Amino acid sequence: MRRLNLWPLLIGLALLAAQPTGRAALDASVTTRLADDLRCQLGVYGLPGQRTMAITGHDGQPRGLHYTLSDGRFGPLLEQPDGSFAGGAVTIRFEPCAAGTLWLGTPEGAERFRATRLALKQQETRFTSDGITLHGKLVLPPGGHARVLAVWVEGSNNNPSTDDCVWPYELARRGVAVFVYDKRGTGASGGAMTSNFQARASDTAAAVREARRLAPGIRRVGVIGGSQGGWVAPLVATQVRLDFVVAAFALAEGPIAQDQALVAQQLHEAGFDDAAQGPARELTALTEKAVRTDLREGLDEMDAFKTRWAGAPWLKAIQPRSYTGLFLQFTAADIRAHGPAMAQGLDFTHEPRPVIQAIRSRQLWLLGGRDRQAPNVGTQSILRQLQALGRPIDVVIFERADHGLIEPAADGSGFTYAASLFDTTADWVLRAQPPARGRFITR
Repeated sequence: MRRLNLWPLLIGLALLAAQPTGRAALDASVTTRLADDLRCQLGVYGLPGQRTMAITGHDGQPRGLHYTLSDGRFGPLLEQPDGSFAGGAVTIRFEPCAAGTLWLGTPEGAERFRATRLALKQQETRFTSDGITLHGKLVLPPGGHARVLAVWVEGSNNNPSTDDCVWPYELARRGVAVFVYDKRGTGASGGAMTSNFQARASDTAAAVREARRLAPGIRRVGVIGGSQGGWVAPLVATQVRLDFVVAAFALAEGPIAQDQALVAQQLHEAGFDDAAQGPARELTALTEKAVRTDLREGLDEMDAFKTRWAGAPWLKAIQPRSYTGLFLQFTAADIRAHGPAMAQGLDFTHEPRPVIQAIRSRQLWLLGGRDRQAPNVGTQSILRQLQALGRPIDVVIFERADHGLIEPAADGSGFTYAASLFDTTADWVLRAQPPARGRFITR
């Protein structure tokens, strides 16, 4: 699944473990772009029965593609020796870019038809933030007109968002203009990769200004942040005027609370009771001590803790989806030497609630009821409290959805985006009136 909050640190430390010299590669994250002959094929294609299929890049691979069907099903497309692309239940053969068409069929060849790309207007641009040149793309609905524009704020992955992100296409075909940009150091953007929330907010504020420049006729502008982008999005509203903020599969708690919730969740899922939760809280307290002191304290105590509890079954249940789980994989010396570079400036002590409470923009929170990367029980509690204070916040919980608002397909054939996810988002964004306050919707 995409956009995991721990991605930079996870990849970096995993590479560290694989290197016999103990030195980590600082350019471990994906920084490539989709090949030119495939980038021109990106977009939304009309299928029979008023269905659609969006084609995007896949995981920053130069020749990797990804499809998303209008019923929510999605998957990677792998290039075949004959030049076609296949994945799941579809095979695709593109015609020349200028034609704007492709042939879609089944792997067995039982069905084959031509699909035409929708006339979404796409405009690429370059803009600057803090002296760094960034690459962005504006995607407009068919006809090139929109009443509302959203700037997409990517999560923590380092793939080129202008190639790989499906949200701009799914929202644009529903009438919302979307501006998306490659984060610093990724895709066609300059600078060094960073997970610093303030720097990312500054970059997104610059993207908002660039989007307004490209589409001056659109008066209502906001941001949509996914995962780590949900920590960034409210901060953007402190730098530029925004009409709305959408936080998707994100948290109203900070990274430390996320770590503690993840560890508790992992032990619960593994069947351990309160007897294990007690020492686990002691362990996550050491993680908190380490990150709050910039790794100066707590790590040696964690090594001693691991020795004391070596062989305890519950300790093995703590997986590296949590910061604590990552720290358990390495010695204090390794973490001190390589952890800061791998974290890419992530502010572990960030507390989002004061920002969420202070901003005036109306907010929509899209949460997964089974999110295993960003457990949101605490987030739901905070949002209810802020609603009670009169803040203009709506919350939609997709009960079966995991991180990314992705859930198992009903037929067991893979995964889909939560039903009505993009419809719900577009409908809420397009509304000009303030939302009904204090509304929680479960779907």
